[in-house]
Amino acid sequence: MKKLLLLLFISGTFCNYGQSNQVLDFKAGYSPESNYLQTTFNSSDYEVLYSGSEKFLDVLKQNGTTNPTKIKNAFNLETISKTGKIDKSGNFPITIEYLKSLDANGKTIIPNGTMLYGKASSSAMPVMDSIVSKGMEESFKQTIFQTVQSTFSQVILPQKKLKVGESFIQENPLTLPVAGINIEMQITTTYTLKSMNSKNGFFDVSQTYTIKMSDARFETTGAGVGKGNLIYDIPNHFISENTLGMDFDLHVKHPDFNLDMKSKSDFKQTCQITKNK
Repeated sequence: MKKLLLLLFISGTFCNYGQSNQVLDFKAGYSPESNYLQTTFNSSDYEVLYSGSEKFLDVLKQNGTTNPTKIKNAFNLETISKTGKIDKSGNFPITIEYLKSLDANGKTIIPNGTMLYGKASSSAMPVMDSIVSKGMEESFKQTIFQTVQSTFSQVILPQKKLKVGESFIQENPLTLPVAGINIEMQITTTYTLKSMNSKNGFFDVSQTYTIKMSDARFETTGAGVGKGNLIYDIPNHFISENTLGMDFDLHVKHPDFNLDMKSKSDFKQTCQITKNK
């Protein structure tokens, strides 16, 4: 469930641009007195193949683990974020409401109407301070709150001006739990401004996933790549569409067993931005 929650909130990059003589003034942040209606769809397929001693394989069977293990996940998420008036310090309130949160079977993951409250500014990601949800267990509620806040705190993008053909790079660590092993990785994402007009900036997005394991018990190799596109709404200073497809292979070797994993995922997010009346 924690992996699914992380996927739910890891919902693309929030960027802020301005245009002047075919130059995008790049910086992060929401705008005050605005509404952001976001829809997110993510699907992922995992296949894990185990090999090793007969004793190890017998333990897997006794635990009910199929070999290979195949997992399919999907979620469909709709949220609306609303920002209020800016104050003298440059901050403004922000609320995030979950309108829909469904898994692959159509089951609700997060109750509709769940609300998060916090503050934001035009130069920084939101800092959330509370969550309200009827009928949700307190531990689950805190997991959601901490995941959202952690995601915002990690979305730190450079402030710079970009011309067509120029790029910027973002690096983020990721820990992926696989079969009880925490796989440490580094994600390097390159955003290249492909073209622009008076309303939109169009980016090519590429990713590489690099293994950064420090656990000497395991010999770990693997790599992944991702490719996608991003459309930036210049007047509203936000991303209007973000798509990404990712493929990743992982190989873990231990004296008692081997693990081979293949994964594939597809992500798409759209956002409609309106100003408060």
